[in-house]
Amino acid sequence: MGNGELKIENAELQTQKPKQRDDSVGLSNKGARDERSNSQFSIFESQLASACNAAADELTASRVLINALESDNAALKQRLEIEKQMTQLLTELDQTRKSESEALRSAITATNETLTAKDAVISTQDKLIETLKRKKSSPWKRVGDVLIGIGLGTLL
Repeated sequence: MGNGELKIENAELQTQKPKQRDDSVGLSNKGARDERSNSQFSIFESQLASACNAAADELTASRVLINALESDNAALKQRLEIEKQMTQLLTELDQTRKSESEALRSAITATNETLTAKDAVISTQDKLIETLKRKKSSPWKRVGDVLIGIGLGTLL
């Protein structure tokens, strides 16, 4: 029986008033009225007890559900914290990879500049070699160099 039915019956019991009869009939019916009143009261008591039991069962079930929801909330909060930590670590990893990529780009740029500089040195040396090949020493210059070398050797 639901709570609504109990309230309706309770209201009916309260609105029902014993009918007034004549005193002579009233005295003889007093026992019958008391019995009927006790019967209605026991019915009301039984309905009240069953309603209280139903409410207690509902309260117990509510507490079980509340505990389950609280544990779910705690698990979700823990998951949220883990997700925040993972996001932070992934952000740090992303920044590290970006800086590593930038460092590799600078290293490649420096290597390219070094290669360009070496190419320029090689080109300059090739030009110098070509220039030196074109210049032929005259025999008189060689003789002069030899005489200078001999003169220096004798002085020492």
